[in-house]
Amino acid sequence: MRTNEFARSEIPEGESYHRLARNRFFRWWVPLVVIGVFAVLSFFLWVGVVVVMTIVAILGGSGLALESANLGEIAGLAFGLASIALLIPLAFFVTRVVQWRRTGSLISVTGRMRWRWLGACVLIAFALALVCAFLVPLLPAAAADAAAVEAEPAGTGEGIQVLLAAMAVIVLLVPLQSAAEEFTLRGLVMQLVGSLGSSDGRSSFSKVMRSPWPAILAGGTLFAALYASTHPGHLWTTASLVVFGSGMSWLTWRTGGLEAAIGLHMVNSLFQFTRCALEGRLSEVGTGVVIGAGLPMGVDTPLTLAVTAVQVGLYSFLAVRCAPRFGAVARSVVRS
Repeated sequence: MRTNEFARSEIPEGESYHRLARNRFFRWWVPLVVIGVFAVLSFFLWVGVVVVMTIVAILGGSGLALESANLGEIAGLAFGLASIALLIPLAFFVTRVVQWRRTGSLISVTGRMRWRWLGACVLIAFALALVCAFLVPLLPAAAADAAAVEAEPAGTGEGIQVLLAAMAVIVLLVPLQSAAEEFTLRGLVMQLVGSLGSSDGRSSFSKVMRSPWPAILAGGTLFAALYASTHPGHLWTTASLVVFGSGMSWLTWRTGGLEAAIGLHMVNSLFQFTRCALEGRLSEVGTGVVIGAGLPMGVDTPLTLAVTAVQVGLYSFLAVRCAPRFGAVARSVVRS
C-alpha cells in the first residue's frame, strides 16, 4: 500500500528507460488513470489558451494592440509554443501525483537531466543540421520545392522589428516546446506502455511488453498517426514522422533517457522556425512538420523522407558511439 511519503518510490534497479514506471506503487489501473488525468488537464489547458488568444484578438481589434499585420502571427506562434511547453508541468504532475514516483524518472534512468550529455547531443544535432541546411538546397528536387514556396524576406523598418520579435519568441520558447513533446511522446507514452508487462510474469503478454519494442513503436508512431488523421494526403511527411519518432524512441531506450531526442528535436525546430521567420512565413509554422533541415516547412515529397532518414540514421549512430564517454547508461543503477 501507499505510504504517507509523497512520491517517494525509488527508480527500479537495473531497468531500461521504458520500464521505470513499473515501480512498487504500480497497479494495473494506474496507466488508465494517467491517461484520463492527462487528457482532462490537456483539455482545460487548450480551453485556457483559446480564451487568452480570443482576448488578445479582441484587444487587437479594438486598437489597443500595435497595428501590425504580423503581430497576430507572432502572438499565435507564442501562444502555440507556450501551450505545448505547458505539457512539461502536466507530465510531471501525473508522474508525481498519479504514479507516485520521482519526476526525474521521466527524464532518464539516473533520475535527472544529464546536462553534459544533452550538450553533446545538441552539438551533434547542430553539426548535422548545418550540413543538411547547406547541402539539401543544392539538390534538384529541393530547388523545385523551394521555388514552389512564396517567401517574403524581412526588409527594413517594421520588417526588422517583426523579425526580431519572432526570433525572440523562437529562441525562448522552442527549446521548451521541443522538450515538452519529448517528455510526452518519448517519456510518458513509452513508460506507460513499458509498465504493462509484469516483471516476473511468464505469460506471452508480459514477455512481449517487457521488451522495448512495443514502447518504441507506441512512442514513435503516435504523433504520426495523429498527424495523418488531420493531413490524410501528406503520405511522405507522415512516413518521415514515423522514421523520426521511431528513431528518437529507439535512441531514448538505447541511451537511457530523453536527452538525445530533445537535442535533435530542439535543433531541427530552431532551424525550421528560424527559416520561416526569415522568409516571412510565420503563419506556416507547425510543430507537426519539424523534420530534417534544409527543406521549406510543409513540403511533402520523397526528398522529405530521404533527408529525415539520413539525418536520423547518422545522428543515432553518432549519439550511440558518444554515449559511453558522457556516462549515458541504458539501465538504472543496481544498488548493493
